[in-house]
Amino acid sequence: MADARQSGKSVLAAAGAIFAVAAIGFFLIFRFAQSEAEQNLLRWQDRLNLVADSRNLDVSSWLNKHIGSVEELAGDATIQLYASQAANTDSEFAEGQRGYVFSLLTAAAEREGFHEQRAIDEVAANIKRPQRAGLALLRGDGRPLVATAGMPILRPGEWPADARGSFVALGPRLEDKTPLVLFGARVTGDAMNAPTEEDIWVVGARPLNEDFLTTLEQPGAASKTAETYLVVPQEGDVIIPLTPLKKGGRIGDPRVDEAAAFAAREPGGFGRHQNYADVEVLVTGRELTAPVPWILVRTINADEAMAEINERRNSLIITLSLAALFVIAALVMVWRHGVSQRLAASYAEQASLSQKNEALSRFLQSVSDSQPTAIAALDADMKVHFANKRLGDVAGLPVEDLRARRLDTAFPSEVADTLRVAAQEASSGKESSSHLKLTQGGEERTFQTQMLPLQAEGDSTASTLLVMQDISSLVAAKEQSETLFKQLVSTLTQIIDARDPWSKEHSSRVADVAYTIAEEMGWDKDGIESVRIAGQLVNLGKIFVPSSILTKQTPLTDEELALVRDSMQKGATLVAGLDFKGPVAAILGQMREHWDGSGEPAGLTDEKIEPGARILSVANAFVGMVSARAHRSGLGFDKAMDILNGDAGKRYERRTVAALQNILENKGGRDRWQPYTTLPEQDENT
Repeated sequence: MADARQSGKSVLAAAGAIFAVAAIGFFLIFRFAQSEAEQNLLRWQDRLNLVADSRNLDVSSWLNKHIGSVEELAGDATIQLYASQAANTDSEFAEGQRGYVFSLLTAAAEREGFHEQRAIDEVAANIKRPQRAGLALLRGDGRPLVATAGMPILRPGEWPADARGSFVALGPRLEDKTPLVLFGARVTGDAMNAPTEEDIWVVGARPLNEDFLTTLEQPGAASKTAETYLVVPQEGDVIIPLTPLKKGGRIGDPRVDEAAAFAAREPGGFGRHQNYADVEVLVTGRELTAPVPWILVRTINADEAMAEINERRNSLIITLSLAALFVIAALVMVWRHGVSQRLAASYAEQASLSQKNEALSRFLQSVSDSQPTAIAALDADMKVHFANKRLGDVAGLPVEDLRARRLDTAFPSEVADTLRVAAQEASSGKESSSHLKLTQGGEERTFQTQMLPLQAEGDSTASTLLVMQDISSLVAAKEQSETLFKQLVSTLTQIIDARDPWSKEHSSRVADVAYTIAEEMGWDKDGIESVRIAGQLVNLGKIFVPSSILTKQTPLTDEELALVRDSMQKGATLVAGLDFKGPVAAILGQMREHWDGSGEPAGLTDEKIEPGARILSVANAFVGMVSARAHRSGLGFDKAMDILNGDAGKRYERRTVAALQNILENKGGRDRWQPYTTLPEQDENT
């Protein structure tokens, strides 16, 4: 079993090690895959940054190109001459130059893209050309001096006439809601001073249409959800879109766009946010290098970007996991091969040990069956795990019928109760011993029964060892010996008392009173018996006192009293070598000790005095006082108790005196001991 447990522990340890290796391996795989996913996310950031930079360059170039064209016109000598004459109200000269300036502006509009249609486009004479793009010379108050055919009409407040220098600004929206972008450069006036209504401006207008929107498209982009658009940031997460949005929405209307607002707050930053359609996107933004407060926003749907990242991560996890599983499987195969070899050797060894154990078990069964003692191994429920032949004889059943059976069911109820209590105590680690009486073959037999805690190797359920030994012969011999001993003590007492006819029956009376006091104080059987025997032998020492002194009818002299007192100690010396159950010799030897230490022979005090001696001294004094003598009558119970109570705490123990008082008053002691107060009948031969 030990080898099996050790093998099981080895298997668990190996399995735990493999599991730990696998757990660490998969943890590292996931960490590596996560690291790769983070690297892929950085690659997406680089992609978005690259596209944003590219689109920023194209958009800014488009805007700078057009503002450059307008600034070039503003610096043209003809335009400046015309503007100065118009500013000086030289209307005749200005009107003469107006046709030339118109042609100049028209040619510039055709060349620089400030026109709605190409010059060669054929427009029916009866159809009005739409005013969507053009060039114009405007006064600061908005009045046009010269304008190309397609130039939209700009009302005051629809263009930044208060700008100190060149500007790019949004103009009014056209009928189809397309934003109009305006480019302006001052022709007259000092750039260092604020403009006035008399200043002349070159203003170009054109819609943000396909020609412009193509600058937002990234060549070769394959993403289905990537989007680039321009916004004007407002407060919080509100922006105004300037270009069409993939998910729809009116251009120029304020709306919430967390992603675009982030791009406006942190140009060049990168993050994951919700866009205007409440879709999570990866986003970055750029400030345009053109003189406009616009933000270029580049986004891609986070699901699309992360799908590629997750696909790569999952593919990496699967590949590495398969490799790890292959390595683990190889380790398991190697370990299993080693375990198989060890198990085969272990099984062979186990089989050999099993055969030896079976042989040993048969031998032990044979040995135990030859013993006169009944033996059994029990569990906490009294179920028999092992029993020898002798136990079967005691229970009156074959041994085979006892195994796996509750043993208490094989005995009478009283015996069964005793066995169950003892088995429970043994299961908790406490030994117990008792004498059980069983009837066998019509004869009552006595068995000394022991219940011992058992730690049975190989059988964890057997917790108690039962041993039953037939001691009927020993019990009978002991009882006979005790009977003979009691008869011997009684005979010896009678011989002693016969030497003093006036104190006849004194020893038996002292023994009776001492026995009753000990019983009243709750002593056990052996203690009570010790006191009784000591009472019977209380006058043993009087064999050393001459009969003349014992039968003297006049008061004794001091020397005679001393001789009588010393006889008590000599009695203790006589029995010192005898084997009593209790401390009989010590009781007799300390009977003259006093509670306060004034007694003899050793001057012992209180609890140091043998308990039996405390009782015997009270009983002896009581019997002596209430018993009649040749030279005096008995004192009576009340007088004797007054004397004893007066000496309680001095000569005698208070508890012992109180116990005697209770017997007299409440337990019938007066009636029982009334004969003590009369003189015993004298033998005619005395």
